[in-house]
Amino acid sequence: MPRFFMQSIIYSPFCNASLLAGLLFLFMGFMIRKYPPRSMKAWYGYRTFSSTINEKTWHEANQYAAYLSRCMAYVLIPFGLLMALLFKTQTDAFLYLTICPVIFCALLMTGMTEWHLLQVFDEDGERKGDKKDGVDVG
Repeated sequence: MPRFFMQSIIYSPFCNASLLAGLLFLFMGFMIRKYPPRSMKAWYGYRTFSSTINEKTWHEANQYAAYLSRCMAYVLIPFGLLMALLFKTQTDAFLYLTICPVIFCALLMTGMTEWHLLQVFDEDGERKGDKKDGVDVG
């Protein structure tokens, strides 16, 4: 009985990449917002070259990525539910239709966060428009 139950859950169309990744994006978005990583050595957080220049870029990147993660979850979860309602079984088309949005959202979140960091910080990790030595560098 338990083996059949687990198989019925795993092979159910409600167990799909968009729905599960959407729930993960939502969870991580709220976790990083509520409990931001305290340092760049934390086991979780948005970690790229531009986000680890200094503490300011680290904090900004994590807050922005957490916001985008929640936004992506609000797209992926309904999409995953819709796919589960439209398909009775997990076909090849179903798998492609549920995996592609996850990949797209992950790449979009990374690209948008990197673009945001480029708009807010210079190459040294200083905020654009901050004053240095009493002179506005913006």
